[in-house]
Amino acid sequence: MTIRVVLADDHVLMRQGVSQMLNANPNISVVGECDDGVELIAAVLKLSPDVILMDISMPRMSGLVAIDKILSQRRDAKILVLSMHNEVEYIEAMRDAGAKGYILKESSGDSLVDAIKKVAANKTCFPDEITKPLDEQCQKHISPLSVLTRREREVFFLVAAGNTSKKIAELLDMSLKTAENHRSNIYKKLNLSSSAELIRMAGKAGLLE
Repeated sequence: MTIRVVLADDHVLMRQGVSQMLNANPNISVVGECDDGVELIAAVLKLSPDVILMDISMPRMSGLVAIDKILSQRRDAKILVLSMHNEVEYIEAMRDAGAKGYILKESSGDSLVDAIKKVAANKTCFPDEITKPLDEQCQKHISPLSVLTRREREVFFLVAAGNTSKKIAELLDMSLKTAENHRSNIYKKLNLSSSAELIRMAGKAGLLE
């Protein structure tokens, strides 16, 4: 059977190149392309793809928030993250959010096709070039984000991206008070006193583009 894929990436040339490569495979069909997380959610609900192939950093709605919203409406959605980031914090965040797989943009076309097939078969797919560094890093140190809950990680990345509490509440469908409480808990757990310190911490950890 043909694997139906919805692809989301705000870099047009990257998206078109990946789409063209995947459509050349007789077992895969890209049925939808999206520029951002908001378009992605609408496409997933409309097209019900077998696999959602998506970037992390997208305008209007980050990949992390998009994953949460997609899974809240389609719990059986199979998500494969295609990213330039190989930092342990990103990989852990995507795993915790519910992604089935994570593959780097520098990977070969064959590796991407194999990853899509595995995720379509409901298998997890975190390739060797990612899982090996992840295991090594986990042995050396504990990620500072490991003390945060899944929702707090979502808020952490949104704060790091410069969003206000009001905007975060809107993106995550929560009250302003709840967003501020999450923000306060993050500061306490990470021993921070302001969003500026959080952004500096995220920058040092390689979590900012």
